[in-house]
Amino acid sequence: MTYSIVLIIHLFCAIIFIGFVFADTAILPAMKKVLSEQEYQKIMQVISNRARKVFPFALLVLVITGGFMVSKFINSSLGYFSSNLQILLMLKIFFALLIVCGVIYSLLMRIFKKTPHPRMKHFHKFVLINGIFIIILAKLMFVV
Repeated sequence: MTYSIVLIIHLFCAIIFIGFVFADTAILPAMKKVLSEQEYQKIMQVISNRARKVFPFALLVLVITGGFMVSKFINSSLGYFSSNLQILLMLKIFFALLIVCGVIYSLLMRIFKKTPHPRMKHFHKFVLINGIFIIILAKLMFVV
């Protein structure tokens, strides 16, 4: 029962996290075509302010719940790379850690008021692609 509750919380946070990234990369840029630059910037500022409050919390809960769920399939008694499920789960963890590292880097740059690397302009696209890989791996883990 506990695993099921944690899974639901994990999925809810994943929907929030990936949903925002999808909206930011696929939906919001379309608004630029129908709004003036000033209106667009004002809307993006409001959305960004809200996202900065929700985004890190959703990611933190996502990582914590994911860690809890991983312990059911990967541990010292079950092994780490003993089955196809474990191999795909480790790959999924790798992709998730890439996202977490990027978010931590972005937050640190904001905290220390430094300019992030120019490649970070494309970070949300990277997160969306990694998120899609993670979703596919999550489904493949139990059928391969």
